[in-house]
Amino acid sequence: MDTKAAREWLTTAFSLTEYDLTPKDKRTLQYDKISWIADRIFSKTFRKAPVHPEARADILQKVKLSVEKGIPLHFIAAFGGYKHFWNPSYPEVDFAELFNLRFMSEYLSPILEAHEPGVVLEYESEDVILTAMDNYPPRDLDRYSESFRELIKMYSKSLPKNLKISLVRAREQVPSDALWKKIDEYLPNTRKEWDSLSKEEIELRLSHSTSNIMWNGNEDLTKMNDEEKKKRVLESKIINEAYYAADWDFRKDFFTGENHIPVVFWFGKTRDNFAHWLTLGSTYSSMVDFWVGRGILELRNGKVVERIVSHSQYERIKGKLEIIDAFNELPLKNLKSIEIGENLGIGESQSNVNAPQ
Repeated sequence: MDTKAAREWLTTAFSLTEYDLTPKDKRTLQYDKISWIADRIFSKTFRKAPVHPEARADILQKVKLSVEKGIPLHFIAAFGGYKHFWNPSYPEVDFAELFNLRFMSEYLSPILEAHEPGVVLEYESEDVILTAMDNYPPRDLDRYSESFRELIKMYSKSLPKNLKISLVRAREQVPSDALWKKIDEYLPNTRKEWDSLSKEEIELRLSHSTSNIMWNGNEDLTKMNDEEKKKRVLESKIINEAYYAADWDFRKDFFTGENHIPVVFWFGKTRDNFAHWLTLGSTYSSMVDFWVGRGILELRNGKVVERIVSHSQYERIKGKLEIIDAFNELPLKNLKSIEIGENLGIGESQSNVNAPQ
């Protein structure tokens, strides 16, 4: 396999190609800056689901507010806040997170050129419930957040000064005791709602949830029988839904207040996206969530494609992958080498787990 193109890609992995405003862009910005920026936010190149009319109106209003006040647009990227345990990269970030940082930066790049105050992009981690819900050890959740923050710090060194990227954890905004008290208040009604569902509907809603739980994680759940595991999976989903309701009570303003624009990834294509938040890809070629999937490079017809693959996809193609050195000088172990493959024959990938957000 000729790895020259992949090695060339590595030389630009931590840089952003800035957007060049065209003469037409400049003319439009003189008389309709708000619509021009909104059109970039709604770009089909980056989003993976239709824009709901309510979301469109809300985003237009927030762009208007940002322009009139001369303040940065503020995007909240809601995500799970962990690395899925199937992944050899667990518990730290890998190239999937870097791919998403690049993708989001390119998504926002036109706005940086058109709106001098720029953009704030906050990745919002919901790992606060993952120990109770999916049995992840707290130390591993902490390590993921530490590694993601280290990656953001390194990546941000070459970014325009008017793009600020950070990671915030729910546990840093809401005291855990208060959040869990509120979750406990919602649990009885959430259980009643599930009790009212048919067996078929319950099975449909839980169809992928078994793969979420780390059976040998913070506690050893491997000795559970099949019936006990089914109950544990159901309880995990109930906790997840009660958390959404409780979290909304505490952090509605953080997600949607003033000029904040929430964006989601695979979650946006599920029934749980009742608020119709804007749904983006993880990369141009992948829908699989970056915290669930694994980042690899595909050489396709002479081009380098950034891919985030699911567990099942990775198992199918790992025998075709070659490992090359990447960033040995960096402190993040999963960025020291990268897997590459040629014409792998996998389509646009999507998540196969129901992770939070």
